[in-house]
Amino acid sequence: MNINFKKRVPEKHQEMDDYNEILTYYKAHQILKKKHWDIYNLISKNILNNIKIKEGKILDVACGYGGLMNSLKNYRKKLNFTGIDISKSMIKVGKKYISDKRINFFLMAADNMKFPSESYDYVLCKDAFHHFKNPVKVLKEMFRVLKKGGYIYSIDLRRDAPEEVVYQITQSASQLNIENAILYWESHKASYTIKEMKKIIKKAGIKKYKIFTPKIGKNFLMDYNLKNEDYLLASDYLKDKWVLIIKK
Repeated sequence: MNINFKKRVPEKHQEMDDYNEILTYYKAHQILKKKHWDIYNLISKNILNNIKIKEGKILDVACGYGGLMNSLKNYRKKLNFTGIDISKSMIKVGKKYISDKRINFFLMAADNMKFPSESYDYVLCKDAFHHFKNPVKVLKEMFRVLKKGGYIYSIDLRRDAPEEVVYQITQSASQLNIENAILYWESHKASYTIKEMKKIIKKAGIKKYKIFTPKIGKNFLMDYNLKNEDYLLASDYLKDKWVLIIKK
């Protein structure tokens, strides 16, 4: 089965906005967390391994139901979070299941943010660039609202990930529920390679940045607080990604 795609196939819809579909998506993450490990904790660890975050204001672009903000707040007490998303249902699920005075949700488009320039110390974006119709404009907006000296951290799928990695993740997703596997498959086809992302970054006028595939070091389990049996799936989850870091 050929599961790598040379040509990008954009998703039909930019956002997921069916409440029941989003609820299924949310519950699949909770099942994974209970049985194995927490996706958002894994990303939080990766963020903290790559960026020195102490205190300040964080903007989570295309935040979904707020899982990343909810995880990251457990590691840093002096952070305040703003999450934006264009899906009313995502925000509805987030407000229902994630209640914290440090986390605020706003219905807002990523390519037209209603925030003043240099408003945030850190701007995060998880698994969303393949959704954006105008990724160049989104990246410009992320850079605009970032304070001088602040960081952008973005992570997303890469279409040229090894076939065995994509296969393993598809199999694992289907065990949670078939809807989740289909969502992953569609997102994989729509994702950008690192080479394609470099073109987007150049068009956005950003010259200094780092983009890479996360390394799985010898201390991976310890660094990410994982059990031995979680090694394969958790490491594949990161191998399936690229990470972009920009300092303003």
